[in-house]
Amino acid sequence: MKTVLRILLGFAIISVFFFVSVLAWVWFEDRPLQDSETQQFQIPTGEPLAITAQRLADERLVRNSLVFRLIYQVWQGDGSFPSGTFMVPGNLSARDAAAFFRHAVPLQIKITIPEGWTSSKIAKLLQEKGIVSAKAFLEVVNNPAVLGDPGVDLPSLEGRLFPDTYLFALNTPPVEVAQTFLRNFQRRTSIWTTRYTPQEWMQKIILASIVEREYRAEKEAPLIASVFINRLSAGIPLGSCATIEYILTDIQGRPHPKRIFFVHTEIPSPYNTYLNKGLPPRAIANPGLTALKAVLEPVETDFLYFVVADPAEGLHTFSSQYSQHQKAREAYLNSFVTKG
Repeated sequence: MKTVLRILLGFAIISVFFFVSVLAWVWFEDRPLQDSETQQFQIPTGEPLAITAQRLADERLVRNSLVFRLIYQVWQGDGSFPSGTFMVPGNLSARDAAAFFRHAVPLQIKITIPEGWTSSKIAKLLQEKGIVSAKAFLEVVNNPAVLGDPGVDLPSLEGRLFPDTYLFALNTPPVEVAQTFLRNFQRRTSIWTTRYTPQEWMQKIILASIVEREYRAEKEAPLIASVFINRLSAGIPLGSCATIEYILTDIQGRPHPKRIFFVHTEIPSPYNTYLNKGLPPRAIANPGLTALKAVLEPVETDFLYFVVADPAEGLHTFSSQYSQHQKAREAYLNSFVTKG
């Protein structure tokens, strides 16, 4: 009996010693690193906690990855961990770090996409803000099938990156960024979508993108749309300077032209609406609601022509006869202003 008691006592002493040693080790390893500084720290979606914890230790944001994991899993219960980019304060103990990530909100960047921007211009802004690389974003834009997009027959997402104000986390996956734009477009245009077949819808988006790049005064958007609709019905080339600008800037990579010359209207391209009848292969910009509504709820006119009348205000003279148009052109001060 005494032997059993001695064994049990010895075991108890060893257990207490082990428990105290573990507590002492955890206490020691839980202390903050005094030389740690606030850092930007990215956690990819789905990254295992063990890897995240080790990276935190490697970046000297916690002293010991194992201690951090143990404390976080006890604290969080289900072991779930946030993803995104965070500004992690320096000098955190493992417990403080666990508390931080339990309630952390990823860094978010606010961006505003103006009406009429192209996908390449949007991509550049996204990259400048650290949201996603321009190349990765454009790869998704030009391959809508990766989104499981119901409009996969559309050649790209150009035209459906809805101009609006957005909040994105730093280093957001490109598919997620593109889906955010597309969902907003689908939500804002849902009252019209069901009226058209996918092919008809594509044509409406392309036309709206041209209208978007042509109008400056909102009140004129429906009139400009009516000119293009009438020209399409009559089999007359659209003759849109906006498509020439698209060729020069987005296809050829040249600076935005201050004026369009006749030589520019002779550039061989499927986007040249002076040489080709009908619509270009895809949208040339991302239209806002004004241009979309002008095309989707068109006004009826007999106009076939328009030319700038007031470059400063962006107002135009509209004509139904070519002779009228010629007179308006003579009054044109040899300058053409469009949205830059």
